[in-house]
Amino acid sequence: MEGTWWWILLALSVFGKGCESRTLDAGRSDAELFSHPIHGISLPIVSSDHETGFMIGLNDLQPGLMDKGNAAAHRPEAATPTTPPPPPPPAPEYNNIFPMEERETVERALGESDVIPDEPVPPEPAEPEDEFDEDIFSTEQDTTVIMRRMYDSLTKRLNMLRSRVTSVEQTARDVLARLTVLDCADLQAQGKPSGVYKFHMDHNGKRPVTVVCDMDTDGGGWTVIQRRQPHSRTVDFNRGWHDYKMGFGNASSDYWIGLENIYIWTNTRHYELRIELTDFDGDSAYALYDKFYIDNESRGYRLHVSGYSGTAGDSMTNEDQADNYTADGMMFTTHDVDHDTSHEINCAKYWKIGGWWFNRCSWANLNGPYKEPGDGDGIGINWHMWRNKEYLRSSAIMIRPARNP
Repeated sequence: MEGTWWWILLALSVFGKGCESRTLDAGRSDAELFSHPIHGISLPIVSSDHETGFMIGLNDLQPGLMDKGNAAAHRPEAATPTTPPPPPPPAPEYNNIFPMEERETVERALGESDVIPDEPVPPEPAEPEDEFDEDIFSTEQDTTVIMRRMYDSLTKRLNMLRSRVTSVEQTARDVLARLTVLDCADLQAQGKPSGVYKFHMDHNGKRPVTVVCDMDTDGGGWTVIQRRQPHSRTVDFNRGWHDYKMGFGNASSDYWIGLENIYIWTNTRHYELRIELTDFDGDSAYALYDKFYIDNESRGYRLHVSGYSGTAGDSMTNEDQADNYTADGMMFTTHDVDHDTSHEINCAKYWKIGGWWFNRCSWANLNGPYKEPGDGDGIGINWHMWRNKEYLRSSAIMIRPARNP
């Protein structure tokens, strides 16, 4: 065994002498370290000494050579490879649409409120609203459709304009009529015959009244403000103040035109008054007054009448012998508003004889209850200066602009 080691040392000594020109330091600068292919342990090759010969220095061994875990800490960095890295694999093309199964899976993972964002798609530029679609005029058929629609639209607008013009024309005619046609005399001037007509008592057309126009009696042009027809009991004349103020009844039968309307008429023009009477024997009479008007409501619609002439006698003024029964100068009385001169009774309420210009009570009452002969004691329609207390069969009170104002 000792001989074997001797031979080994001899061989190493001879080998070292052949390499005396190389030193350990020079070898480190020129020679590369030997790397163990498995463990990555790096060792210096040899150390040469002129006195002791070639030998391995234990001090030259790195402390971590035997430590496998620390070998990597002292391993020299590998040289950067000069070969360029392979190109990355091409990115897969996506159509922004998940397969249904994957999409449902991802949506469940994200939650019901999350939405899988797709790649944003740039919006198409909006076309100006005032530009025409060039394709509309691409064919003859499209042009025909467009022209037809334009024609229908223009026709519709034209019909609307015609309707509005007609409405304006009618309104203008109504306003003109309210300004120029005040009563039946104006209609007579236009050649209108006797009949039922409507008048507006204000310029706004909110108070129309319907009356009978008599275009035949004594030259015509009469506006009938009260009428009692033969044997007619369709309208009750025993009414209160408001009804007598605004009017009641129907122009086709019996009616009272209303104190307010009478006031408007008789304070617009100078009017004359005519009263037509018939009895149950078929005889007729009339009373004509060339002056007639009433005051407004605040003055009780006080009556002003004068200038009697006619065949029925004067039961309104009794100018020859004034007494307590004449109507001239009296305010109007109804069963709920007492303006008569009696201190004992309200004539309208006590006798139930409707409204009138009562004094103590009156020589005339054309608004009393309708009664036949022998039917009571003189509280029906009567005109004392003609038939005393006998009942009358019919009556009519008419006005027209005075012929001799």
